[in-house]
Amino acid sequence: MKKILIVDKVHPYLVEQFTNRGYLCDTILQISYNEFIELKDEYEGLIIRSKFNVDKNAISSKNNLKFIIRIGSGIEHIDLRFAESKGIKVISTPEGNAPAVAEHCLGMLLAALKKIATANNEVKNGEWLREKNKGVELSSQTVGIIGFGNTGKALAKLLSAFGCKILVFDKFKCGFTETYIEEVSLDELLQQSTVISLHINYLPENYYFINTSLLQKTEQQPIFINTSRGLAVNTADLIFALDEDILSFVCLDVLEYENINLQIPPKTEWNDTFWRLTSNKKVLLTPHTAGQTLEAELRHAKVVVEKFF
Repeated sequence: MKKILIVDKVHPYLVEQFTNRGYLCDTILQISYNEFIELKDEYEGLIIRSKFNVDKNAISSKNNLKFIIRIGSGIEHIDLRFAESKGIKVISTPEGNAPAVAEHCLGMLLAALKKIATANNEVKNGEWLREKNKGVELSSQTVGIIGFGNTGKALAKLLSAFGCKILVFDKFKCGFTETYIEEVSLDELLQQSTVISLHINYLPENYYFINTSLLQKTEQQPIFINTSRGLAVNTADLIFALDEDILSFVCLDVLEYENINLQIPPKTEWNDTFWRLTSNKKVLLTPHTAGQTLEAELRHAKVVVEKFF
């Protein structure tokens, strides 16, 4: 019987569909990179999120491997070139959590515009500061979306219902058909946007894509949102931008300090920049949960089935 190794949590629907098609699915959630390499070479498929790097050594240890399924969008931890050279098919599911991430972006943006998080903390401390917490409406904003793939498109669709102006820049694509967006250059987006939301994959060329040099091109003291990849943003430069009133607020679901397992170091190991980020009242943080919804788990599974069979 054809065997598949599952090393991260997946929706039961996916296991059911592979089982119905003659596959035996082994699930080993507590497995390290070295333990994977030492496993018996009996698996035709590997299903993974971000448990460990699937590099040349990992792939070479499994000569029977015919496919790798990455549940999620980023595939920077998989050696695609080497996998392809070995005839291994690689599938990812960026469509699966796009609606979830888009909703999370919208939630963070509304929290920032309406000052919900800061007001909540103040009220709990006995402060009732109505004038200080006066918000602004989303309809008055110009939202710039950098990267118009699955998530960028999902966010733009949500935003279109609020009547705000939506600007889009994508390095690799153009000629989009959505009538509620305006395609612009990156410089135009930076200059005009009161909100900037980042939706790019992490590639070596995108390391610290958001930095002081780029942020200084902004003119509207925008809110900045990142739900893509932490390493695409220079955290120290973000703090500098907040201190210099280049940015008015920052919402982050991902941090450059995350490891391969999407975990941050213990507080005893935080550097000064990390401490400054977490103590800044103009920063809203969530623990890489934008794409984590019950609906997204099932959608990921259905996307795999659609692409694989």
